[in-house]
Amino acid sequence: MKNSKLRNVTAVIAKIIEVVSWFCCGCLIVASMVLTINKYLVMDEYEREAASNGHFSFTAANGVDITDRFIASVGNGTVFWELAPYIVLLVLTALIFMNIYKVFRKSNTASPFSAENIKRIKTIGYLSISIPVSKVIMQLIYLAVTGETNYDFSISLAEFAFGLVALSLAQYFAYGAQLEDDVDGLV
Repeated sequence: MKNSKLRNVTAVIAKIIEVVSWFCCGCLIVASMVLTINKYLVMDEYEREAASNGHFSFTAANGVDITDRFIASVGNGTVFWELAPYIVLLVLTALIFMNIYKVFRKSNTASPFSAENIKRIKTIGYLSISIPVSKVIMQLIYLAVTGETNYDFSISLAEFAFGLVALSLAQYFAYGAQLEDDVDGLV
């Protein structure tokens, strides 16, 4: 297949997003370990800052006071479970973009209807559908571990729809591969 600048740019962007996702995932894991190991230092500093400047907080757009919940999770040692949903989402995002990169890289050198590309597109679909499922599972785990009752984590129908579109595209690519094999058999 002819080399395409658009496919090259898409592959580069996908690789950048993949690398950034892995990096951020690593940062969150390290942060959760550091906060857990140094929780008494963090809590002392938080109490000192709150005492000198009044209440220290950051309020999200939905009105939830993130700082209080996050500092409480540092104090009771459950900060990993506070960050775990984001770690899982970053891992899934990195895996999705890794497969997108491979699809576009492979399409520049071979037929886009290869068995590897079909498998990668299916994987993208399954990973995309697993994002909202993992959000719900991680929320339930967090609630069970911390006993928290006020936890806001949303899912979107668009996440499911993207996964279903990718799975449908995989079926079209499989059909294209079958047609390509049929044509090659005639020649």
